[in-house]
Amino acid sequence: MSALQMTSRQEKLAALKEVASKLPQANLLLLKHLLSLLQDISRNEATSKMTAHNLAICMGPNLLSPPKEHTLPLDRLVQVTQKVTQLVEFLIDHHGELFEEQEAGLAGASGEESPARRAEETAEVPPVVPES
Repeated sequence: MSALQMTSRQEKLAALKEVASKLPQANLLLLKHLLSLLQDISRNEATSKMTAHNLAICMGPNLLSPPKEHTLPLDRLVQVTQKVTQLVEFLIDHHGELFEEQEAGLAGASGEESPARRAEETAEVPPVVPES
């Protein structure tokens, strides 16, 4: 949360990169994929009707919630929720910059699609037989 108090975008990104580097590898990978998905959804706002801010409102409390939130006074809970929303919106909007060096490894050195992703897209789906 302290990254939000930084004045420049670069300072925020540097602080968030430091925090991300401390995450367990599985959590970091999940976060990267989740933020990528959320950014794709927000880029298709015309269809999805969801901006990065709207997604942050929905997803933020699920990603980051204060310990013992049920004991916080309502006004304090509102403040914390607003900060969480700002942070998650920033993460959605800037996830490419935040994970730029790691993203290259996910896509492959040549920037092409991963074999797992290609296999996923080309996998045959069995036909659905209507019940009679």
